[in-house]
Amino acid sequence: MRSDGWGRLPPGQRAAALVDAARSYLDTGDLSAAGSALLDADRTAPAEVRSRPVARTLLAEIIQRTPAPADVARLATTVGLIPNTPSN
Repeated sequence: MRSDGWGRLPPGQRAAALVDAARSYLDTGDLSAAGSALLDADRTAPAEVRSRPVARTLLAEIIQRTPAPADVARLATTVGLIPNTPSN
């Protein structure tokens, strides 16, 4: 992902690769890196995370396994995995 060719890939392909990386991180128990990869994918091509079932499943697993960092929780709320409740 840090090679010169990475930036020449279309955003959708970069985001898909980041979703795959998130899956690998999750499989090895690195929830922080998995969340970061999904956030990067969402910044790169939001539809890859917000519309693809595999990305939504990974995000759901992250938020179920650990208290999610605020940015990951916001993404989960955006995609509808966490109800958006108004604060008092």
